[in-house]
Amino acid sequence: MAVQFLKHVALAIPEADCDKAEEFYTNFGLELRRRGDLMAFACKGSRYDAVILVPGANRKQLHHVAMGTDEGGLAWIKQRLALEEIPLLDAPECIDAHEISENRIWFRDPHGVLFQVAVCPPEKAPAPEPQFLINSPGHFNRVDVGALPPKSDIADVCPRKLGHALLFTPSISGSIRFLTDVLGMRLSDRSEDAVAFLHCQGGSDHHVLALGSSHDIGFHHASFMVGSPDDVGVGGQRMVDKGYGPSWGFGRHAIGSNFFHYIRDPWGSYAEYYADIDYIANSDTWEAQNWPIEDSLHTWGPNPPEDFVHNYEAG
Repeated sequence: MAVQFLKHVALAIPEADCDKAEEFYTNFGLELRRRGDLMAFACKGSRYDAVILVPGANRKQLHHVAMGTDEGGLAWIKQRLALEEIPLLDAPECIDAHEISENRIWFRDPHGVLFQVAVCPPEKAPAPEPQFLINSPGHFNRVDVGALPPKSDIADVCPRKLGHALLFTPSISGSIRFLTDVLGMRLSDRSEDAVAFLHCQGGSDHHVLALGSSHDIGFHHASFMVGSPDDVGVGGQRMVDKGYGPSWGFGRHAIGSNFFHYIRDPWGSYAEYYADIDYIANSDTWEAQNWPIEDSLHTWGPNPPEDFVHNYEAG
């Protein structure tokens, strides 16, 4: 079945950015977990780190993407890498000292993105949330009770899990081929050669990795599940109130259907709150669509910042 879930994304950042990076991700609702010289941020109660920062770079850039699988999946991926004549690599020294117990491999895709695939149990499932009830014509699902307490009584928003990441690529079709042929992912949907969305077989969110077109590789955003659309709105607004921006949201995507609010990080990329994303249980019955460009971003909500799809890692 090849890769089964997204384990973490890692970014290289300048040493001077560590303080503002910690402030951003902790304000976003993640927990800081020190890993020697590394800065790791995780969802509360999660088994794995979600975002790992590697200080010491001249500028922020994608360091690597880590995926989880089982023994059979790793063996299958090794076979596919051999067929593609893609060599296995040594673990980066900065990472190796902190993950020595894992059965894992490292390699680069044809465009230069560094991947780690590790044999590890899936991330713990988030605790069930109260059902999100709405009243609509003919359906009174919430009776004799209000939807929300006063906003001053609403707790801080804490992401439940890392859902997906969007990576820039110089070839949408080439990256789709690599992720499907070598990592065993499946195409969920795409919009021409502008953007594509892929999921893991065996049941996963509509997208676990997404691809955006650019003239070079890079990191655009990491996306985190929260408990409800209200959490998306509250979390996004509180980050805006703390001075982070420009943001994009509150809105709802067309592809994947999720509610969203993107918050710009210190380097021009984003962290996203999301809720209510499509779930693909059977890859063989899901039919991928090629969406018109004009429908590819969102169904409703404000327009994104003008530079929303700019790859700042590529200049």
